[in-house]
Amino acid sequence: MSRPSVLVIDAGLGNIGSVVAALQRHDCYVQRAPQPPTPEATAAFTHAVLPGVGAFAAGMEVLQASGWQDWVKKVWCQADRPLLGICLGMQLLASEGTEGAPEGGVVAGLDLIPGRVERLVVESDLVLPHVGWNALHWQSPANALAHGLPDGGDMYFVHSYAFQPHDPVHGLAVTEYGGRFTAVVGRGSCSGVQFHPEKSQRLGRRLLENFLALSPC
Repeated sequence: MSRPSVLVIDAGLGNIGSVVAALQRHDCYVQRAPQPPTPEATAAFTHAVLPGVGAFAAGMEVLQASGWQDWVKKVWCQADRPLLGICLGMQLLASEGTEGAPEGGVVAGLDLIPGRVERLVVESDLVLPHVGWNALHWQSPANALAHGLPDGGDMYFVHSYAFQPHDPVHGLAVTEYGGRFTAVVGRGSCSGVQFHPEKSQRLGRRLLENFLALSPC
């Protein structure tokens, strides 16, 4: 495989400088893009990353208003190229989410991996957001993202909501905080991680390396 060329989606969903810096430590070309590239410019990239922090509803509003929603769904994913969502970026891959929705309602997501994002249910002695290191247990250890990563290795989390995939096969790894929840999702060339690989030291670097090793179709 030739040197990967990575587009980092800069939709204004938080400070993504640490994600860009983490990718730049690998043997790849990295471009931070505040606006969706043209189809012709898109063809130059092999991988795309959607980072983000914040609320689901606000995140989807930004993606829609900026044109990134159409680009991700109709340009990038139509070409079946590797996409990695990080934290909120992972949650936005879901069909729908409850954060920021009218009471009892939902907000439509990108619907790239069927599922729903809901608030974590924790015991009274635990607090939200969930912040800190937690052990990652792979449900699909043969998946390419898991290559070289030990079962039970710690990753760094900051969140209050979690992705609940409709089909268990799309849940690649889990962790626990007042109960078990999905920490890595994947469907085809689209994947997402609830934790921050850019803040997860050696194991986070390995996961990014695994993502960059995925071959674009």
